[in-house]
Amino acid sequence: MSIFGNALTFFVFDRSAQPEITMADAFWYSIISITTIGYGDFSATTLGARIGTAVFVILFGLTAFTSAVAIGVEWVVDRQHKERTGMGRSKAKHHLLIINFPNARRVRQIIEEFVHDPHHKDDDFVIISDQIETLPFALPNVTFIRGSPIEEETYVRANVMSASQAIILSTGYDDPNSDSVAASIVSILEHLNPDIKSVAECLNANHSLLFKGSKNVSLVYTFRIANNLIVQEAQDPGVNLLTNAITSNQIEGTLISTKIEGSVDTSMAYRDIAKKLLDYDINLVGVIRDGDVHVIFDNLAIVENDHIVYVSVERHDWQDIRSLLAR
Repeated sequence: MSIFGNALTFFVFDRSAQPEITMADAFWYSIISITTIGYGDFSATTLGARIGTAVFVILFGLTAFTSAVAIGVEWVVDRQHKERTGMGRSKAKHHLLIINFPNARRVRQIIEEFVHDPHHKDDDFVIISDQIETLPFALPNVTFIRGSPIEEETYVRANVMSASQAIILSTGYDDPNSDSVAASIVSILEHLNPDIKSVAECLNANHSLLFKGSKNVSLVYTFRIANNLIVQEAQDPGVNLLTNAITSNQIEGTLISTKIEGSVDTSMAYRDIAKKLLDYDINLVGVIRDGDVHVIFDNLAIVENDHIVYVSVERHDWQDIRSLLAR
């Protein structure tokens, strides 16, 4: 209203003194005056135009303009504060949820491992935790949502319905209730988003029964894996270095799994497949079938829905692998 009122009075009163003035010029003069830039290419010369400028620009315009700027700045500051303290809302799509925050180093390493994979370098991450007040690090595409991981409102703010995956970490290695909390989180996630795929850290392998009712969850037994690796390294030095290499996206050549989908030639033996794939620097190390792991390929033929696990510098889908086998 200030811009329009000033432009109208300037056009009506000053046009007699400056006939070349157009309505567009009047609006230009009005906008530049309210923003206090004042180029000087136009100025009010008649009494009516000057009164209009005093009323609409100085009295109303500057007040409205500075108030609008102040509101905008306050909104930006408030939004940044909410983002830092995890009280905002995430608008991410197809993102990865990282739930619980045992320590900053672990969470940061998980994110860095993900983004080092070319397929996930542009992924969005949403960290959910009530264990911290602010996120202790700043990484691209990472949002923090502060709230209880067993309350629905927290996941609504994390936009769980659009999430594709979730990693549920332990609440702490010394917390005896960590596995119970993780199982509850998995149940809540599948209730809110039945299509989400979860990976949960389970500290005690005897607690796996807690997750039996869940459909799309994989369990990682942190302590068991660590203990097994320590024993193997003691027995066979060098195992630790190789394990670190093939389980990290940051080192060339990593463990990858691919699901066998569609019709397959069941006469194909995995022993022959393993030999063929070696020609393309794909080292087949195991086959997962119905939850069982096979690392010996004698008399083991390919079956639909198997997951093959291999070491490679590049991820291949089943169509790629099938075309390599057909060469």
